[in-house]
Amino acid sequence: MGKHTRAECRPDASGVISEEPSALPNARLFSYRAAVGDLVREAGTRLRPSGPGSAEGFVGEHLRRPEFTSVLSRLEGGMDAVAARLTRDIDDYQPSTRSSASNLPAFIRIFLLSQIDSVWWSEAAPFVSDSDVLRSAELVDLSPLRSAKMLQFQYRTQATGLPGRARDWAQRQALPALRPRTAGLRFTRSRPAVVAVVNQIAGELATALPPRSPRLWVTSMVRSVEHQHRLRALGYAAVLPSSHCVGFACDVEMHWFRRFDQDNLLARLLLERQEAGQLNVIDEGQAWHLCVNPLACDELLAGYDAQLADR
Repeated sequence: MGKHTRAECRPDASGVISEEPSALPNARLFSYRAAVGDLVREAGTRLRPSGPGSAEGFVGEHLRRPEFTSVLSRLEGGMDAVAARLTRDIDDYQPSTRSSASNLPAFIRIFLLSQIDSVWWSEAAPFVSDSDVLRSAELVDLSPLRSAKMLQFQYRTQATGLPGRARDWAQRQALPALRPRTAGLRFTRSRPAVVAVVNQIAGELATALPPRSPRLWVTSMVRSVEHQHRLRALGYAAVLPSSHCVGFACDVEMHWFRRFDQDNLLARLLLERQEAGQLNVIDEGQAWHLCVNPLACDELLAGYDAQLADR
């Protein structure tokens, strides 16, 4: 149950293990995140649907700053490829009640912060199809871990078929505070490093909150590229490439949980781990996105193995 290989932290696209993961100094990431904040604030006042070329000009003007080039130039195709993807996505953007990007500046922020994930995991081969996720030996199944009481967090499985969706709708109507409004996990699988870090955060949170407070709730873990395209078609802000598609990301519920976390402790715990360089954290409104830094994998896997050994 829950077995894994250490190689799962740093595979490249050919399956060969890289000598060093794609790392970025914390100081450079701090400058990058600050520059993203500045760009997003300016986008809110300047970027308008003013005709062809407006998005291209705005993106080209801003992404040449050294705070951006020091990070984005590490990606395949360099700055030009990132600028082209962002310009295309801005031109295609449509507001949607399903999307975590409530407006265009929010989408730009999510896109640019997700590029940190891409730099970290650019050499990892993505799970292209749903069957790739289900067959992968690099992922562990959550259900046996939950049955063995080895998970400190909550999740639900995505309902399939009309009866399951009808049951979930009835539960939300009868007991709206029981759990968050989320579709649930399409794949109840994840990488051990992600399970380990979410377990640690959930344990710290449970210790600090009053007794009988609900546990941390995970709303998404590994996804296939195939499923990411489905989400995009439905109006979600599902960027590509995505660290979900290599298995090193998850999303945790924030909006629902705040009714039990008046001091916003969960947000502080997540941001502390980001400041320590362990995670990249993206505020996406209802849920926050977490991606594990490759440099943190060995320590997290050791913690996961220790938990298995205790059972």
